[in-house]
Amino acid sequence: MADIIERFVDGICSRWDWDDFCTSPIIDLQLDAIRLRCVGLPEEFPSSQKGHYCSEAGIEVMREMVRELRRPTNLI
Repeated sequence: MADIIERFVDGICSRWDWDDFCTSPIIDLQLDAIRLRCVGLPEEFPSSQKGHYCSEAGIEVMREMVRELRRPTNLI
């Protein structure tokens, strides 16, 4: 999940990969909540530039998601 969000933010994700990510529910409810947050970012942080997914603030939200997804968790 972190990889596809990061590729999207970096502009190297294919349109179809992002479409699949946005439209395919994930069984894990926590991960699906992240997916749904990504789907809602254009409404929460609308872009003022035509053709952009969301504003820079929305892109930063996605960058933070990637950091959180990659952060090691304590298993103790």
